[in-house]
Amino acid sequence: MHNVNILNELVIILAIIIVIIPLFRKINTPPLVGFLIGGLLIGPSALGIIKNIEAISIIAEVGVILLLFTIGLEFSLTRLKKIKRIVILGGGLQVGLIMLAGTVIGLFLRLSINEAIFVGFLISMSSTAIVMKLLTDRDETNSPHGKISLGFSLFQDLMIVPMMLLIPVLSNSADADFGKIFFRLFAGFGGIIALVVVSLYLMPKIIDFLVMAKSRELFVIGIVFISFGTALLTSYLGLSLALGAFIAGLVLSESEYSHEIVAIALPFRDALSSLFFISIGMLVDVKFIYENILLFFVVSIVIILIKYSLTKIAVLILSFPLRTATLVGLSLSQIGEFSFILVITGVSVGLMKQENYQMFLGASIMTMLLTPLFIEYSQYIVNFMHKIFPVMGKPEEIEVEFKNLRTDLKNHVVVVGYGLNGKNLATVLRETGIKYIILESDGETVRRARASEPNIVFGDATRGELLVSVGIEYAKVLVIAISDDNAMFNIIKFAKKLNPDVYIIARTRSVQELEDLYRLGANEVIPEEFETSIEIFTRVLRQYHIPRNVILTQVDLIRRSGYGILRGLKLPDATTEQLETILSAGTTDNFLVLKESPASGKSIAELNLRYLSGATIIAVVRDDKPVTNPPSSFRIKPGDVLVLIGTHAQIDKAFELLSPHSLNGL
Repeated sequence: MHNVNILNELVIILAIIIVIIPLFRKINTPPLVGFLIGGLLIGPSALGIIKNIEAISIIAEVGVILLLFTIGLEFSLTRLKKIKRIVILGGGLQVGLIMLAGTVIGLFLRLSINEAIFVGFLISMSSTAIVMKLLTDRDETNSPHGKISLGFSLFQDLMIVPMMLLIPVLSNSADADFGKIFFRLFAGFGGIIALVVVSLYLMPKIIDFLVMAKSRELFVIGIVFISFGTALLTSYLGLSLALGAFIAGLVLSESEYSHEIVAIALPFRDALSSLFFISIGMLVDVKFIYENILLFFVVSIVIILIKYSLTKIAVLILSFPLRTATLVGLSLSQIGEFSFILVITGVSVGLMKQENYQMFLGASIMTMLLTPLFIEYSQYIVNFMHKIFPVMGKPEEIEVEFKNLRTDLKNHVVVVGYGLNGKNLATVLRETGIKYIILESDGETVRRARASEPNIVFGDATRGELLVSVGIEYAKVLVIAISDDNAMFNIIKFAKKLNPDVYIIARTRSVQELEDLYRLGANEVIPEEFETSIEIFTRVLRQYHIPRNVILTQVDLIRRSGYGILRGLKLPDATTEQLETILSAGTTDNFLVLKESPASGKSIAELNLRYLSGATIIAVVRDDKPVTNPPSSFRIKPGDVLVLIGTHAQIDKAFELLSPHSLNGL
């Protein structure tokens, strides 16, 4: 009967998860927030629907193991190298500043040094799941603030390792014994290194065995065995189960089968980690929060302000403008899911008092709930900050560089962004002798590029005065090559106000912003998704031997109509009829005869191509000289180009017969 009760509670939780996921996606909020709220409501201190938290927590712990296992799998050293400065320097600075602030506040509240350090650990973690979900939904993962948020989150994910190692050390005594801490850290890292070395040797062999067995069921069971087995080994070393799972995922991330492993683990992780977040919500004592409601709000606001301010400072130190720093600060101002793993471990070893634990849980959920609002209204907050600090982020060197160039810079091109597109455009403009200026908001990128690109300057193009500094009033063309649509809106608005005649070309990843960018004054908007689609269908049409000029006409029509057909708008009837006529009509095409081709060495009569395919050879080009209407006795040689005429289907058949792989069919 006891088992039936557990099953009843599990079914209730699963039903709540089924309701939460679509509901919170509809309101554009990560389901993780809904899981925390749902757990809070059904827990013992609220509605009391679920009473046996321990049984649910055991299942949830399995979800945590799989969560860290998949994070390890998705952790790419190649990805890290691309943003290593942001991850190592910026992430280290951000985490270090917040940890220090948390520790100082803990000491001010008369906590022991160990508990104060632990508080610093807890508030330094942000929610990768929430931040990445919100940035992905807004198509801002490739924007400057998106990349920085990702880099800082990656560093925080890595910091979970030493923090988990330090929890048993911090719990040993009221006073920190730094000699003992160093020894245990050394022993812990030594154990981890040994485990990684052994795993690097054994895991590939296990994976190869599972693959060679050619059994899907065995492969799935083997992956679960690896993740749980490594987690168990780290627990024997006195470390956490979750840490072992992370190491297993990290080792397997370089495997050629890593994508398949992720595909297997994700469904288990998503289902069981949902239970984990619900179980966290159930642990909150609603009565305690209600009785200390004022303190609860104060703690929540203090955490948000500390994380926002210090994150912003870290971004500004990296030489990014105020706007980017503000957006990153807003994105990372919440407590993260890893903090829950840390706090549960800390409470289990007596490192945090129960009342402090309850306050932390409640405040964490509050910071998570506010994050979607911060990101949704981030642009208004940025504009407000610019009004308060109008000179922040305005580099004086721009005025120095351009005060003598304003008369020289006329009919020039202003390029915003020095990514791949901006760099390629600058190369072409330089080769053609067209004057140009590049505005880039990443100070480090500017410093690296200065040696080879003297026309690049640091600045935030969303600031109207900086556009004035680079002579936007006299510019002929403005190219916006960045991945931040909100910034793009501001740049277009300021540019058109300062120079109504400037020709604006904008690149966007988001199809939804197309009409808004045109409405603001952009002359051409290049959506990357649609341009990729155009390239794909262009190559498809070539396979059907549609003449190149017809394809180019269709492409030009699509672009001039604002990509209407690709956005689901009906193609004009005349265009549809024209396309159908082209497909049904005859066409010509060329075929290069290779040495291995069935046509090599044969006469036109022996080839009998017209009878077999319906296509006719109307000319042969040999040594750059055409032979028109070749006789049936004409013998074909390698290197000849056959000029064919026929319908699309006939020419397809001819190509099939002439290609080397069709030798056995002739």
